Amino acid sequence: MKKFLLVLALLALLVVPTMSIGAQDSVNLVLWHAKQDAEGDALLALLDAFVEANPNITVEQVFNPSGTLQDSFVAAAGAGEGPDMVIWANDSTGPWATAGLLTDLTSSVDEELLAQATETAWGTFTFEDSIFGIPYSAKTLAFFYNKALVPDAPESWADVLSISEELAADGLTGLAFQNGFFHSAGFLFSLGGSLMDADGNAAFPPDSEGRAAMEAYFQFHQDMYTLAQDPDSGVVIDGASPNPGFQTGEVAMVYDGIWNLAQFESDLGDDLGVSIMPALDNGSVPALFAQAEGFFVNATVAEDPAKLEAVLAWARFVTSAEGQTIASEEGGLLPVNPAVEVANPNLQVFAEQFALGTPFPNRAELGQFWGPMGDAITAVSAGGETVADATAAAYDLIQAGIDTLHAGS
Repeated sequence: MKKFLLVLALLALLVVPTMSIGAQDSVNLVLWHAKQDAEGDALLALLDAFVEANPNITVEQVFNPSGTLQDSFVAAAGAGEGPDMVIWANDSTGPWATAGLLTDLTSSVDEELLAQATETAWGTFTFEDSIFGIPYSAKTLAFFYNKALVPDAPESWADVLSISEELAADGLTGLAFQNGFFHSAGFLFSLGGSLMDADGNAAFPPDSEGRAAMEAYFQFHQDMYTLAQDPDSGVVIDGASPNPGFQTGEVAMVYDGIWNLAQFESDLGDDLGVSIMPALDNGSVPALFAQAEGFFVNATVAEDPAKLEAVLAWARFVTSAEGQTIASEEGGLLPVNPAVEVANPNLQVFAEQFALGTPFPNRAELGQFWGPMGDAITAVSAGGETVADATAAAYDLIQAGIDTLHAGS
C-alpha cells in the first residue's frame, strides 16, 4: 500500500505542472474594455492587484469605445482573432455563444469558483445550461436627486412632477427624463407589460393584456414629452448619461445607472441623494432592468491550456472578496460575491433596486426590440403619432424580425 501511495504521489507531481501555470511560464492575456472614469480606475486597480499576486501572468488592457467594442469583438472573434477576454453585458451571452465566439467554461468552473458569485450572477452568463462568462458586477438603475434642491427623496412619480414644477418657478430644471428604451423599460414592466413570451415571441399581440400594457407604456412617454414642452413643468427630455446639468447642480433629479454612481458622488459630494424609483400611480416601483457585466472568453482560448488556466486564475481573483471589494470601493460597482458587504449606503440602494428589477433578457430575440421600440417612443413624442398606431407598428416590426430569426435557426 505504501508503495502504491508513493507511486500516486510521484504521478501527482508529474501531472500538476500540466494543470496549472508554472512559475517559469509567462502568459499574456489581452483584455478589451470600454471602461473610463471611476470604473476605469477600478479595473486598473484590479489588474495591478492581480498581476502582483500572479507575477507570471500579464494582462494587456486595450481600450475600445463602447460604441464599437461589440462589433469589433464579433468581427475579430469570428475570424479566429481578437482579445482573450472582453468585458460586456450579459445580454450578448446567447448570441455570441450561438455564433461560436466564446469558450464554454462549464467544465472549468469548479464548485469553489461558483460559490464566489451568486447563482443569479452566474445565471446571467449561462446559455443552454453552459457557462460562457465570468460575472464581474451587478447593474441596474436607480433615482438620483440633489439634496440641496430636493431635501427628501420623492416617494411617488406624482411627487417628482410636483417638485419639478416648484423648482421651475425658481428657474431650475426639476427632472431630466431619460426616454431611451433601455432606461425606461422598467416603466413598462411595472405597468403590467413584458417583452417576450417563453418562446421568444413579442408579448404584446393585438387584443391582449400585453398590448394594453404596451400602449400604457407609450402613453406614459407621450405624457412626459407633452410635459417637457411646457417650461413651467420643470421637466426636460434629456438622454445624456451622465447628465451634465445634474453634475453641475442645474438639474435636480435624474434616474440613471449604477455606472454613474461614483462620478455623481464625486460631482455632488454630500448633496447626492440616491433612492429606489418613485412609485407610479398604480403603486408599483418601476422594475428597471437588472443585468450583469462580466468577462467573456474568446473561443480561441479553449485551444491554449496555459491561457485558459490564466483566465481561470483571473476568474478566481475578480470574483473573490478581495477583487469584488476593489471593484466596489474604487468603481462604485455592485458586488456579485454575496460575502462582500456593501458599506456605501448609496450602493445599498442599488442592491435594493436590483432586487425589485427585471432580469435583462439573455436571448437573441432581444436584438429585434431596440430599433422599433426607440422609433415608437419617438413617434408618440416628437412624431405626433397615436399610441395605438405606434404600438401596432412596433409589434409588427419586432415580430417580423423574430420570425425571421426563428426561421434561420
